[in-house]
Amino acid sequence: MNTRYAAWRLLAALSLLIPLPACQASTAPTVRSPSSTATPPKASADASCPLPSGDPLCPLNGFFRETYAQRRAAMLAASGPILVQYGDKLVLLRNGQRLEGRATNERYHELKSVAHVPFAAYLLLAETNGPIDDALLPKLISFETLVSQALSSINTRFPDDSQRERQRQILSRSLLLLRRVIQEKQVRSSDIDEYVRAQRDDIAENVKDAARENIMTLHAQVTAWAALLTPEERNRLRVVVGASHMARPGNLALQYFAAWLGEPSTGRTTDERIAENARIIVAENIFDTDHSATLVGTHLVSRATSIAFFNDPLRLDRDLLADAAEEAIRALFGQSANVHASAPGDDAEKR
Repeated sequence: MNTRYAAWRLLAALSLLIPLPACQASTAPTVRSPSSTATPPKASADASCPLPSGDPLCPLNGFFRETYAQRRAAMLAASGPILVQYGDKLVLLRNGQRLEGRATNERYHELKSVAHVPFAAYLLLAETNGPIDDALLPKLISFETLVSQALSSINTRFPDDSQRERQRQILSRSLLLLRRVIQEKQVRSSDIDEYVRAQRDDIAENVKDAARENIMTLHAQVTAWAALLTPEERNRLRVVVGASHMARPGNLALQYFAAWLGEPSTGRTTDERIAENARIIVAENIFDTDHSATLVGTHLVSRATSIAFFNDPLRLDRDLLADAAEEAIRALFGQSANVHASAPGDDAEKR
């Protein structure tokens, strides 16, 4: 396999460890006021209405939006507990209270930070094959200082000898490369390829260890909270997993909660399951508790509305315009439209 291609694949895997904004976790419950649904919706104009000013359809659509939001809040208030995970944070919303815990630990972040060093070195140098420009040299010097400081702190971390030695090797190789490049003010692409190959196995081990730390931290907190739930609450529990776009397939928390809830899972290729009885929702690029909980309410409203209007509980899990769009696109492009009619889950390669 081409070394540069292999390196990019490795960097894609490492990107799963890129931290989201960390929050200091607290285990103290916070009482949340339930959403009020007593105020009737008002027929206010939609500020984003694309129709001409004064068009009566604008406030009409605004009335729909407000009605939808209030119905969503009411259904959410009547639903069971919600468990939200995003970044380092784990939040349980139950009976108007909010409990916060951690989804990761310090060891996870230590392993991740060291694994990111070769990633950063590669990104700095990958496009250079020869003399380095004047703008890059100060960055390399600053990076070399940071790596040196990190290496000096390794002896006070990682009680496991082999794990500690692995971090030392990753950082030492990086220092050797950086110091040579800074001194010679040039770098060959073959040097970078050799550096990446030397780091690959140790980075893979850091990824394994970080995943294990993440999962065990998640499991400890989820198990503790599960003891607070009644059997009925456990059966009604819904989970929202915050994920970035690139880290969505096979998301660690998604895999964990699928196993914990007994939901179907495909392991490393797991994604959100679209099914009437699905209890896990993926909130792509949503990294706060309130918006994650609102997404649960959106699913509840969509399922009820789908049954009433389309006799299909999953119809609004797709774009409402999807079926009509397919017909219109076929009519527009004719046989040149590469559209395959199929059921969800069909293997595209077999069609």
